[in-house]
Amino acid sequence: MSSSDTDTSRSNLPMADESPEWQGMTLDQLRRARAKALVRREVGRATMQYSLDNVKDNVESNGIRALMFSPGTVSHLKTADYVLLGFKLTRWLMGLRNNRRRR
Repeated sequence: MSSSDTDTSRSNLPMADESPEWQGMTLDQLRRARAKALVRREVGRATMQYSLDNVKDNVESNGIRALMFSPGTVSHLKTADYVLLGFKLTRWLMGLRNNRRRR
């Protein structure tokens, strides 16, 4: 990395010697920015926890199959559907295995 590369990457940052009118951020601005960042982090955590709770509730009510399908689909699937899905998946996987062996 040459010195010209670092000069161009720093060009968007206000430097004290390049911009004498910029005095930096006040303590109030720093506190406000920190509070915004903390709120964003907490909202992200709450959103993730809400999603995890929904998945856990769905698994508790519909079993492990709820991880593979949406809640509406899970309630309509019967045992015969699972057998058919397993059969089709097995045939597909065996076909892949046989294709690799032929090569």
